[in-house]
Amino acid sequence: MTTESLHADEAIAVRLMQAIRADAEAACAPDQLDLVSVTLDLSATAEAPGALVYTPRIDRKTRTILFTSGSAAGPAGAVMTATVVYRIRPAG
Repeated sequence: MTTESLHADEAIAVRLMQAIRADAEAACAPDQLDLVSVTLDLSATAEAPGALVYTPRIDRKTRTILFTSGSAAGPAGAVMTATVVYRIRPAG
């Protein structure tokens, strides 16, 4: 399945999660991440997920847990926000 076959809100969620995951992996490399929890909040509707700006943020990092979040926003403001928790698994 590709994001083109998803409804707009689903495509936004996928793209936002991709942005958050990429940022989290960069912050924790070379360690691996295991998803623990995700909360998505949709605050508006957007018809063009590709036109939004996806902004990830690291909120807090401990030795074993990463708390991160992000938002998808357009000219009128945030459309979706997410909070994500990852377990950090040491490399090798």
